[in-house]
Amino acid sequence: MAGASKKRDRWDSSSEEENDAKESKEPQLAKKKDTKKDSLPTHNPLLSGCRSVYDTYERLARVSEGTYGIVYRAKDLATQEIVALKQIKFDKEMIKEGFPLSALREVSVLLAMSHENVVNVREMVVGDALDQVFMVMEFMEFDLKEGLSRFRDALAQSELKSILLQIVAGMQHMHSKWLLHRDMKTSNILVHRSGRVCLCDFGLARSYQEPQLQQLTQLVVTLWYRSPELLFGETRYGPAVDMWSIGCIFGELICKDSIMQGQGELDQIDKIFEMVGVPTEENWPLFKKLPNAGLLRWKPRKREDLLIFQKFPVNKPVSSTQAFLDVNGFDLLRKLLTLNPKQRITADDAMQHPYFKEGVKPKTPRFFCE
Repeated sequence: MAGASKKRDRWDSSSEEENDAKESKEPQLAKKKDTKKDSLPTHNPLLSGCRSVYDTYERLARVSEGTYGIVYRAKDLATQEIVALKQIKFDKEMIKEGFPLSALREVSVLLAMSHENVVNVREMVVGDALDQVFMVMEFMEFDLKEGLSRFRDALAQSELKSILLQIVAGMQHMHSKWLLHRDMKTSNILVHRSGRVCLCDFGLARSYQEPQLQQLTQLVVTLWYRSPELLFGETRYGPAVDMWSIGCIFGELICKDSIMQGQGELDQIDKIFEMVGVPTEENWPLFKKLPNAGLLRWKPRKREDLLIFQKFPVNKPVSSTQAFLDVNGFDLLRKLLTLNPKQRITADDAMQHPYFKEGVKPKTPRFFCE
């Protein structure tokens, strides 16, 4: 038992004070273990045959913590390779048959995909405790949000194209598998020093079907990257919600900052209308049928007053920190940030856009290699 206790401490994500408190209560908890109604099941088919984390990996450092898990940098004891271990968070409200639904979704999504621009899961490993479950993934040095903050100067056109093209390629693969990401943002995109970009964090991912889309919750996607149809209560949506988010990411790559920073849903809607204009019968015929469409009134905006033209001037250098945008780049940005989801560009079409085919060719960004 002493050895098992040490292993538990080695992989525990809680603080030393919390560990001390747990150890002082351990005898009492052990007595109640068999009778506690909310305890985790003693067996989960998903984890059958999984290797022990203690026998296979050495934890080196804690990297980050998100809503659905804690990520560690670790070393494979057999190969000495550096990997990422994501410890799944067990929340009683999210558990179904002993496993969090968000984790089930993420694991099933990642196991269904194999693409150079989607982070890959190598295996699942477990600890001694029932809530010690880890996904073993390739280690990526940092996320895109951190990467942009590291590099003060503007991205060159070639670097901008390289990052965006890889993001779109990963999303194209997801959509080809009938999967929505539903939480695209710069902090959910990992970058490797080799120049490779990978989509990650699939806790909100869901499958979809066309032409009759099933009902899904509209309360997804981080606010600053959330599409107008979601903000207006649409529950039958598809890949267009991810493409809007990519448009927001494209703008962020250019400006080095989020381009529509609303303080709440109503303010976010206003920010969108300031950026690209308001819905009309011509540009979004079905808008009035959305659940929340009748709750707001707004004034039409002149084309020259829209922020997208002011914030992203074509073929004009703005500052040392803002990337240069040519005509094709601006056209792609507008097609990604199209109000009407049925007219918004798809991942397939974005991959073939002239922005990636003409002019300067994509090139590995400098900050990846530093």
